[in-house]
Amino acid sequence: MDTNNNNEPFYNPWGGWGYIWRMVLFLLGIVLLVFLFSLIKSCDKIHDDEEPDPYEDVRDTSKVHDWNDTIPNVHELPIPDSNYVPPIDTTAIIPSPDDSLVSIISGQLIVFFNSVDVVADITSFARQFKNIYPDNSYKIEYYNTKAGSMLLVVPQDRSIQVMDELHQKIKGIDFYVATNDVLGECKMPSDEDFANVNYDEYFRLIQAYEAWDFTQGVDSVTVAIVDSYFDLTNPEIGERYSNPINIPTKTADVYPPARRPENENALAVYCHGSHVAGCAIGGQNNGKGCSGIAPNCKWIPISICDPKSNVMTTFASLEGIMYAIYRGADVINCSFGAAFPEGVDQAPLQDQVDYATQSNKRGEALLEFIYKTADSHNAVIVKAAGNDNILMGCDPANRSKMIINVEAVDGKGEKAYQSDLNGQKHYFSNWDKVPEAGIDYQALAAPGVRIWSVTDKRCVPIWQQIGCKASPDGFQEMDGTSMSSPIVAGAVALLKSKNKNLSTEQIKKILLMTAKQTDRNPNHRIGPVIQIKDALDATPTGEVANFDDLMKDHNLLIGKWKSTHELALFSDDVQTDEVWVYFVFDTSLSGNLEVHTISSQRLYYAGLNVQWGAKKINITQLSDAVSSGGETITKDSFVCTPDEDGLLKVNATKSDGSTYEFMLEKVN
Repeated sequence: MDTNNNNEPFYNPWGGWGYIWRMVLFLLGIVLLVFLFSLIKSCDKIHDDEEPDPYEDVRDTSKVHDWNDTIPNVHELPIPDSNYVPPIDTTAIIPSPDDSLVSIISGQLIVFFNSVDVVADITSFARQFKNIYPDNSYKIEYYNTKAGSMLLVVPQDRSIQVMDELHQKIKGIDFYVATNDVLGECKMPSDEDFANVNYDEYFRLIQAYEAWDFTQGVDSVTVAIVDSYFDLTNPEIGERYSNPINIPTKTADVYPPARRPENENALAVYCHGSHVAGCAIGGQNNGKGCSGIAPNCKWIPISICDPKSNVMTTFASLEGIMYAIYRGADVINCSFGAAFPEGVDQAPLQDQVDYATQSNKRGEALLEFIYKTADSHNAVIVKAAGNDNILMGCDPANRSKMIINVEAVDGKGEKAYQSDLNGQKHYFSNWDKVPEAGIDYQALAAPGVRIWSVTDKRCVPIWQQIGCKASPDGFQEMDGTSMSSPIVAGAVALLKSKNKNLSTEQIKKILLMTAKQTDRNPNHRIGPVIQIKDALDATPTGEVANFDDLMKDHNLLIGKWKSTHELALFSDDVQTDEVWVYFVFDTSLSGNLEVHTISSQRLYYAGLNVQWGAKKINITQLSDAVSSGGETITKDSFVCTPDEDGLLKVNATKSDGSTYEFMLEKVN
């Protein structure tokens, strides 16, 4: 063969063996490239997707089985293995067709039953519902016999019509139905550019130190925190808790998701619940940098976040409240609310009033039912007012008189604000008063600026990177009514520690009566700041005066006593306020009368003399009761006699001859 031929074999000039070696080297090269590529992908996967879960060793993913009982043999209901709330599809979050300011989960309706026999009502509802809407596009996605709740799926374009039809077509059942709204936390991360503050400033503003001399709470009082996630490895909140639950998954895993937060919104969600819990019940004297207001009370961590999407909904929040009631919570904190768009505070005042009085009446009715349920179980709901600098009633969750709404102030008692780089104040707390429209939600205020509390430790570097103050051991600053609310919830827990039987109405009136108006700018429309020590001083123990015991030992009268119920204050036959009457006896023969007005927050004084008879006690008011401003309340006379149970009954006579009665409760 001619070696100079242009058609010579390609493996020349190396011959046949050269061809084989070239092929071997070529294949080895491919193998090496594949190996290197796999190493690179593996490293990327570990870095991006498989970062170790910091809570892997402590997560409890077991189901909370006693929170829902299935109903057998009702084919209209989901089978037990399918009876769960589906993860939130964020692409299904849309503006409400009823209200463009609110976002909802498309095609979902929530139902809560006002039932004596909830199993019978859920069964009947399910059968009637599928009889009315047999098409597969209408279904019952989930139900809960303990919460008395149900999640429906309907065509979104018919959701409003279906809500109207249900009450007309479903017979013999009392229930509430509403859209499933998307919620937001009432928090604002604190900007590290603010001037340094003394972290105990807000403790002093609300008399926390003086209150702790009386009580730091008792373990028979339980505070439920209904929120996002909780880092229970932090010793500040990792003790004294029980019955944790993630409502969407029905597991005991309340920790933040294993994956790192993918954006700033998720970052806030990861840390929010821990921070709120620390404000209410965080431990004391543990060498850490903060303390809750009720550090000796027990608590229940209730996560309402869908761990797939980090979204909170109305449905999950209401089930969370019902779970807290089911577990016997005495106080329930809710630091979340309607997620309004930016710029809503630019709406004219009259538009806000109209919106607060006219919008989302279905949701308002449902919320009122939940609040009444809590009140009937003697559970006090404390609710953050929101951070949009608008009338708080724009959120239907804030309209009820059966809850305690909380606004935010700074450490000096001024309406809460954040400052921009030019030092311009941007007020953020929602507010409760429009006297020109006759609106007053009777909110209380508490500190909500630069509050130092617990956070998710792995998020600390990210917070620091975006300019927020945080420490590596799992603490950070946050602003918002989200922080103010648990501070008040902690105060309520302290009052409950003195008298667990106090109702929401009683506690609210005590807090309002003893609160201090620190922001006097009428344009801010902010309520008074709680004064915890004064509130404790005004809180009765629940011990009612026993007439027979007092007659045997007159010295038992010494101390402070309060009327068992509020009394009406009249001027020219028109009721102007409500009052609580206190008798403070220095000896068994003399003392002082204190009349506390609830709305106007005035305190009137008068001297008292006591005369002991054989079968009655005469208490003489020596003069009209006078306030520090010179206002007067005409004097009454008081005659104490035993009732049918031997308890002391006060028979009071006004100067015009009219009479009223009350009992006396021991305060201290």
